[in-house]
Amino acid sequence: MRVLQVTFRDLVGQRFAGYRLHRTLRERGHGSSMLVVEKRSDDPDVHDFSRAGELFERGLYAGERITGLQGMLSPFAWTFPLRRRFRDAQVVHWHLVHPHFVSLLSMPWLARLRPTVWTLHDPWAITGHCVHPLDCERWRTGCGHCPDLTRNFAVWVDTTALVWKTKRAVFGRSPITLVVASRWMKRRVEASPLLGGLPCHVIPYCLELDRWRPLDRQACRQRLGIPEGAKAIAFRMPKGHRQHQTKGIPWLLEALRRLTLHQPTYLIALEEKGLLEEFRDRYSIIEVGWVSDEAGVAEALTAADLFLMPSNAEAFGLMALEAMACGTPAVVTAGTALEDTAHVPEAGVAVPHGDSEALAGTIERLLADDERRAAMGRRGREIVDADHSHEDYVGRHLELYAAVLDARAGGKPAKP
Repeated sequence: MRVLQVTFRDLVGQRFAGYRLHRTLRERGHGSSMLVVEKRSDDPDVHDFSRAGELFERGLYAGERITGLQGMLSPFAWTFPLRRRFRDAQVVHWHLVHPHFVSLLSMPWLARLRPTVWTLHDPWAITGHCVHPLDCERWRTGCGHCPDLTRNFAVWVDTTALVWKTKRAVFGRSPITLVVASRWMKRRVEASPLLGGLPCHVIPYCLELDRWRPLDRQACRQRLGIPEGAKAIAFRMPKGHRQHQTKGIPWLLEALRRLTLHQPTYLIALEEKGLLEEFRDRYSIIEVGWVSDEAGVAEALTAADLFLMPSNAEAFGLMALEAMACGTPAVVTAGTALEDTAHVPEAGVAVPHGDSEALAGTIERLLADDERRAAMGRRGREIVDADHSHEDYVGRHLELYAAVLDARAGGKPAKP
């Protein structure tokens, strides 16, 4: 099988945006290569557009933001057929290609040149500009008069009706096979007037289970300085106002203010530091910061009694799966893909969106019930072992690639 993986960066998001898949395909003897804008690995089978391409992309992003012509201005994809890797590929697999790598206008042409699979990592393809529509329902009938142009990807002028209609015209002429990671995301695709007619397959994200596993919990807690008898709560603390809103940080912080403490409690914050100063009189703070190695994240998650992921919107929620792999139950937001990912109520608990009182109460009850947390942690690990191994993930993609080739040969879409 000769596959070209197309994504914006090779190493950032490598576990779900194609790089790990590419490397494993190579290890299994397949002819996999990658095409990216920003290359950070030393892999000779990853090809990029050079430093000049990176600088051009930044200007392109600014141009799309100013004009509102989101996803229409990029010239990169028009050059794909000039590259031998594209011409040699039996299947082309797009990952994170929006809005300024693969132009919307080039999609029908490219998908007719080579059988094409597109993994949708978020709902951008169904909207007029934003990555997550949240409670806005205009994506179902046609965007326009957008209530929030600042939502990522932000634009300065309201061209959302034009972009939505362009996507409808483009996708209707593109023989693309879609992949999503969750049933929640598939339901979004099926409800979309833009994508509902395309074949869509669910392939959940995976973990390399030899890397993501329950560690020696006591040893992890000792290394982080958590004493015996204390409780520990882990969560992401992302950077920036928009990220805070999307990841539910205001709601999480309010829940921490409301929490009634019955024993010493530690907060394990991943990513940004210095944002929890107000809590130092009530909690012990462990700011792990941005951890690039998986072992460091696994250690923090194993040391925690609970992992909190109160996001307003997620198309899957990989960190909830990582917590489950480490035997730590997750508290997530109802109505998002996280309910499926965390396997509520077997291995996780869902709380209504924005209800900080309910979140605080859920945390208190779970911290007080060691037996329930342990049972949920064991069940979470069982689910990860059964459904989310990297080997199965690669195998499902190989099966899909073969089905896409067979369907193209027969002139029919690859059915889910």
